[in-house]
Amino acid sequence: MTPGNAVRDAASTRSAIGRAARIAGSGGPGAGVRARLVAGVAALALSFLALPAHASYEEFSTLDVARLEQDDENMLDRVLVRQPVAWHEDWLKLRGGFRSSQGCFTSGQWYMDNQLLVRVPTGDTTRLELEILQVDNVESVYGWTSLEVRFPVPRAGLWGVRWRPTFDKSRQDAALDWQLGQPTGTAHLRAVMGLEDIFNNFWASRQTRVGDESAPYERHPFEPELSAHWSGPAHWMTLHGKWLTPSVKRFDTKDPDLRRKERLWGAKGGAGVGRRFGATTADLAFEEAQASSWAEWETQPGDFHIYRRRWAIETGVSREIGLHGMLTFRFHYQERDQVWRPPISNSSMNIIDRMPTLEGAFRAPWDTRARVGLMYNRVTVEQHGVPPVESWGTRTESRAYLTLQKRFGSLLLQGIEGIELDPEAYDVAFIHDKGFVQLQIAF
Repeated sequence: MTPGNAVRDAASTRSAIGRAARIAGSGGPGAGVRARLVAGVAALALSFLALPAHASYEEFSTLDVARLEQDDENMLDRVLVRQPVAWHEDWLKLRGGFRSSQGCFTSGQWYMDNQLLVRVPTGDTTRLELEILQVDNVESVYGWTSLEVRFPVPRAGLWGVRWRPTFDKSRQDAALDWQLGQPTGTAHLRAVMGLEDIFNNFWASRQTRVGDESAPYERHPFEPELSAHWSGPAHWMTLHGKWLTPSVKRFDTKDPDLRRKERLWGAKGGAGVGRRFGATTADLAFEEAQASSWAEWETQPGDFHIYRRRWAIETGVSREIGLHGMLTFRFHYQERDQVWRPPISNSSMNIIDRMPTLEGAFRAPWDTRARVGLMYNRVTVEQHGVPPVESWGTRTESRAYLTLQKRFGSLLLQGIEGIELDPEAYDVAFIHDKGFVQLQIAF
């Protein structure tokens, strides 16, 4: 693994802001702006990274960390379905491409993360970027069609203006983007100010068709995002943070029983550091995601409060063996908390994953790259009340896996076969557990 690849390995797992999450999630709507600001500022404080800026209102509104319990092996699956780290630098350099990560999470759920990106010059120094994103995950579901014009300003970096159209005009987003340095260089800084739902009581009143019912904002959401990375000959650092500011949306429905106000805020962040010691590479990375929502109905009691938070730590040590071999040990620690308040439920759920993995990588016949590994996850589940989500309970999950990776011209392809190592409460086809595939195409 090169230092550059290790930088992106650290970046692929984001950061935890545990203390701020606890403070922010401790109260209802009356907990005040101060607690929410703590979490938001903490997320932005972890604000450096070279990954593309990805954020939307739906990314936070659909966040549900308890729903991951539908997949009893969700920690194993989420790690294996990730896009290969070594492909990321090629992706940043492409003028156009498509990449996809897909796989089986449950008997009825198929994970998809598809991204199409096209960069077209529109002048000597300006360009247009088209991005189409589709994320169908157990944890959250979101996507967009994004059009962005980028243009350099002398001695002031690279600027961009972004627009994301949707059929529902009130949900169209815009953003102002600024970058300094190159994403593939030794240092890169990026700031994005996202303007959510720009035609909903922001730049214009909500546009409705005859018969539609309005849902205007009383407090409009914004999505500031800051990221950067820095790398030297043998060490690197990457940080990232984004915040969906608190919003209030009023639903003026014809049916009095459906009239309500909905509140939402969220934060995500990440950080990674690493260093290379000769043939050995060590890294440490963090990840955090949280959101809190309320619905205040005119005719129903309770605040419909749902708070969800997930944070994780990942650390690893890799040792090069010969010219083409690599031995890697990684450890994942993850906590998921979700709280429901009446009338939804009066309950909470806390899940902790502790997962070591051991992997060997080597060159295989037919010009392929192979990886074999073992994963073992100890899952502890604690529940209070009766959560509205079923869980598989405290358990252990283990798996062996085989990965083959090969290049076919402009196509990079990777397939992963999971092998079940412990008894399950459901039928497993012979030794087959789960399968995943990743691909990346350069245009």
